[in-house]
Amino acid sequence: MTPYSRIRYAVTCADAASVCNRYFVNSRFYLHLPLLLGSLLVGACATTRPPTGGSAAESVWLEHRAKLEALTDWQVQGRVAIRRGDDGWSASFDWRQRQDSYRIRLRGPFGQGGIELRGDNLGVWMRRGNKPPVYAGNVEDLLAQEIGWRLPVLGLADWLRGLPVASQPASFDWDQQGRLQTLQQAGWHIDYPRYRQVGVRQLPDKVKLMRDQLQVKLVIDKWLTP
Repeated sequence: MTPYSRIRYAVTCADAASVCNRYFVNSRFYLHLPLLLGSLLVGACATTRPPTGGSAAESVWLEHRAKLEALTDWQVQGRVAIRRGDDGWSASFDWRQRQDSYRIRLRGPFGQGGIELRGDNLGVWMRRGNKPPVYAGNVEDLLAQEIGWRLPVLGLADWLRGLPVASQPASFDWDQQGRLQTLQQAGWHIDYPRYRQVGVRQLPDKVKLMRDQLQVKLVIDKWLTP
């Protein structure tokens, strides 16, 4: 539990006790106090995050998240290192996102020409060197088939910006500036050790992902935003 989680935990439990005290003083049905107290304390203390807008810290996170969600057209250039046990590789990458469409270029471990992915929610084309392009409906399946690595490309479109994927359950923590520090989603544990200022937004400078024995590290060299 982070310091901010502990603060929210303490404040929430204190609020529950205060509500119970008022109930005791103002209600003639005080015989129900033990039941009310137990229900409030169990519900409040089991919740590590207050309702939306329930704290200043969460308000900062919501404001920060809104800025990131508004960033739908962007480009990022950097380096990626992937390792599983003794096997691994590294490459430079250039990712351009336009709404739901993306173009990703990887250069380094795949020979002359590298790999280029062009896709959207309906499917993806992969071009590798001078080979004919290959199509698939799922980018993760395509990568596993062609290069032997299953990578969370669609999730990374959000995770690279420092956002959880909105359509999937997630557990996460943020700092005083509303920036994600850790995120658990879709079986991945994601750390955000560093951010940089890009225009009006704070965007990740480094992202670390881990799932089972697979580790992915991304270092951002340049963010290009409108």
